[in-house]
Amino acid sequence: MSLEASTIVATPYQIEAPREAARDLASVLKPVTGQDEREIEDLITRRDSKGRLSGYSVLGSVDPEASEAVRNLRIEGINLVPGSDRVYPDGELAGQLTGYFSDHGKAFGGIEARYSKALGSGVDVQVTIDTAVQEELESALATATREYEAKSALGVVMRVDDGAVVALANQPDYDNNLYTEAAAEVQRNRVLTDPYEPGSTFKPFTIASALEEGTVTPETTFTVADEIQVADRIVHDSEPHVTEVMYPEDILKRSSNVGTIQIAEGLGGQMLDQYIRRFGFGEKTGVDLWGEDPGEVPDYEDWSGSSIGNIPMGQGLTVTPLQLTAGYATLANGGRRVNPYVAREAAPENPGPRVISAETSDIVRGMLRGVVEGGTGRFAQIPGYTVAGKTGTSQKVDPATGTYGEEYVSSFVGFAPASDPEYVTLIAVDEPRGLIWGERVAAPAFQKVMSFTLGYFNVAPDAPDQSETE
Repeated sequence: MSLEASTIVATPYQIEAPREAARDLASVLKPVTGQDEREIEDLITRRDSKGRLSGYSVLGSVDPEASEAVRNLRIEGINLVPGSDRVYPDGELAGQLTGYFSDHGKAFGGIEARYSKALGSGVDVQVTIDTAVQEELESALATATREYEAKSALGVVMRVDDGAVVALANQPDYDNNLYTEAAAEVQRNRVLTDPYEPGSTFKPFTIASALEEGTVTPETTFTVADEIQVADRIVHDSEPHVTEVMYPEDILKRSSNVGTIQIAEGLGGQMLDQYIRRFGFGEKTGVDLWGEDPGEVPDYEDWSGSSIGNIPMGQGLTVTPLQLTAGYATLANGGRRVNPYVAREAAPENPGPRVISAETSDIVRGMLRGVVEGGTGRFAQIPGYTVAGKTGTSQKVDPATGTYGEEYVSSFVGFAPASDPEYVTLIAVDEPRGLIWGERVAAPAFQKVMSFTLGYFNVAPDAPDQSETE
C-alpha cells in the first residue's frame, strides 16, 4: 500500500557547507533511514563525469514527520518533493511475486513492475492470490527446505479451469520493505524465470499424447525389461526388476523409464514433438508478469538418435515450474490449455485451445490417481479426497561439465479432487540433502498445501477416508 511521503533531493552545487549539512541531516535521517553522516555527505557532494558538483542527488524517501524535521533544518540546496511511499505490511509474504517500488521511484519485479502504470496512477490492482493459501504454501516450502537442507524450494497453486494463480512462492524469501538487503538471486521469481529438466513429472504428457493419437489404449500391453537400448545408449529403470508385462497405467504408476520410451517409440518422435508444443512447452505461458522464460524444447530436426530415449521422460528439454503447473491443469481440466494470470483483469475471456480430448483427459486423470493410491505418490494422499499426481526426481546438469551431476530437483505435481479437479499444485525442492526422491521430499509438502486449500475453499470431499494402507 502507499503512504504519504516526501523524497529528499539535494542540489550539490548549491550546498555551501556540505559537512555541516550532512551532520544536521544525519541527526534526522539516521533513526529513520539508517543513513549516517558520511553516507549523506557522499550523496550531497556527488560529482558528474567531468568532476563538477552535480545538480541532482536523491537521498531517499521519508514520512511526513521526518520530512517536516528536514524542512526545519533550512539547508540551502536540500528540497522536499511531495509524493508517496510504498509499504508492504505483509513483510516477506509473496515477496518475489509482489516485487517492490524503490526509493528512487522505479518498480522492480512481480506485480509492482507489471502493473506499475496502473499503481502509479492510483488504480487498485485486484489479484487472484489468496493470503491464507499463500501462507500455507510458504510454510510448507520453508519446512521442506529446512528438513532436507535444500538449496531452495518453490511452489504454485493454480485453479485448474482457468489458470488463476492462487499462491506462488519461492524459498528463500525476502521482505520487500528491506529489498536492499536481499541479493538479486533471492529476488528473482524462479517459478517463471528458471527452467529445469522436469524428469518423471513429464511422463504423463508423453502417455497422454500417445492416447490421444491412438497409438496406445489403456488396454495396450508392453513387455518391459529394466533396461532398453536407444541408439548408442542404454536407459535403465530407477530400480532393477524382472521383465514384466505392463499396461500404460502400470508404466506411469511405477514411473518406468523403459515403458515410457516404448510408448514414445510407438508414437514417434515427430508427433511427440508436436504434442509437447501443443501443451505449451517451449514458449511463454503468457502470464501477466515480466521476466518469463520460455524454457527450451529442441526442434525435432535437431534430435539425435537417443532423443527418443530421454525427452519422453523429461530429460533433454527444460520447462519452468509455471509451465509445468499449467500443463497439468490441461491434463486435469478436460484437455484445454490455460493462460496463468495473477491480476483479475487479466482473466481470459474464452477457454484455451484444446490439446487433448475430454476422454483422454479422463483416462490420464485416472492413471495419475493410480500413482497416488498405489504408486510412487502415496505420500500425497488426502483423507476424504481422491488425489492425482506424479513424482519427479530429476538429475541436474552440471554447468561446468555439461553432464548430469550429483544434484537433484525433487518434485511433485498433482491435482484434486481427482474425480472433478479444482486445484493443481506443484512443489519443487532444489538440491535436497539425505533423501532425494520426490515422493518423500516433495509429496508431503504437496499434501499439506492441497489439503489446506481444499478445506479452506470448502471443496466437497469425493471419497471415503483413505490412508496409505492401500
